[in-house]
Amino acid sequence: MMNAVTRAGLAAVGLALAGSLPASAQIPGMPLFTNPRYGTGIRIHADFGQATEATVADRVIQGGLSLAVGPVGLGANVGVLKDDLAQTQTCVQNPSLGCEDQTVTASALAQLRVAGGGASNLSLSVFGGASTDITAADAFDCSTVPPANQALCAQIAAQYGAGARQLTIPVGVAIGLRIPLGLGSLNLWGAPRYNITRFINCDATNQAICDASESDFRWAVGADFPILRLLSIRAAYDSGKIGNQTVAFWGLGASIGLGGMR
Repeated sequence: MMNAVTRAGLAAVGLALAGSLPASAQIPGMPLFTNPRYGTGIRIHADFGQATEATVADRVIQGGLSLAVGPVGLGANVGVLKDDLAQTQTCVQNPSLGCEDQTVTASALAQLRVAGGGASNLSLSVFGGASTDITAADAFDCSTVPPANQALCAQIAAQYGAGARQLTIPVGVAIGLRIPLGLGSLNLWGAPRYNITRFINCDATNQAICDASESDFRWAVGADFPILRLLSIRAAYDSGKIGNQTVAFWGLGASIGLGGMR
């Protein structure tokens, strides 16, 4: 996803064939949270994550929103390396050389609970989603920058705001167990999945990259601790293949909202 990350799998192939291609679209260092134990409501999330391998990613920050109506759960997140956050904001406000390397990752996930929920302590869901990188150049509004920087803004936006980028599509199932604890409850969950990875938006010279795809098996386990359905604390561990590497992530987070957890 970001310039500090070791590329693997398709990303390595893509970069070898076309050095201008952006980095991977899976947020290195952040687990995929897929607890199937949710209820109708809306929540705001904030998470911190890191890979167990120091060479894969630095600390990662993720923020997002989730909405659930009955058995259907929807979520959207934006993630960025902690060390890149300030620089990304600066690039949007004041474009300069080097801004093409600043990226965030946007992701969306949908879940459908097919069993459990309500009074049942067991839940089962299927899920699918997508994530891809957004460069700082994609966010440029050159009309808002100082006149002295508008030409440079237009140059960076034209050169880096479009082009090939990696798309990651996770598809899997999640099973959860609720353990009642009075004012709160402990929700334990596990979720095996396949990550389907491919490049999109290739130009004619790189079309062969977009014609290929790769599937990697990964799994995640986690725990959520909702308190009075207002505050919830969560943790997860995510492991499996990314290209030819086995990479593990851990993450901690919290959310606040109305409902959305059981």
